[in-house]
Amino acid sequence: MNLAQQFHLVASGQVVQLHTLDINKPYPVQYAQRLTTQFVSTVLATLNSEEGNNVKIYLPKRYANVFEDSGFEDINNGRKHYKLIQRGKTGSAYIIHMEL
Repeated sequence: MNLAQQFHLVASGQVVQLHTLDINKPYPVQYAQRLTTQFVSTVLATLNSEEGNNVKIYLPKRYANVFEDSGFEDINNGRKHYKLIQRGKTGSAYIIHMEL
């Protein structure tokens, strides 16, 4: 992915909450990045919705440690094409899956 495409993916898309995603629907992951705030590390994923618009999702904190830097590079450079699937809630926790 060239620099112009990366800028577009980072700059475009509305941030939405995880519960707004359709349950069991695969959303292609276009871009992912680790963000570190004063208190926590998290992952911001840019997804392609059915309408062709980008949406951004902050993944729950527990998923931040799952990603390695090479995983971000694979997604962002188009070497691997993951789909994020929201599976619903268990108690107060959202369950999400990433599939190739």
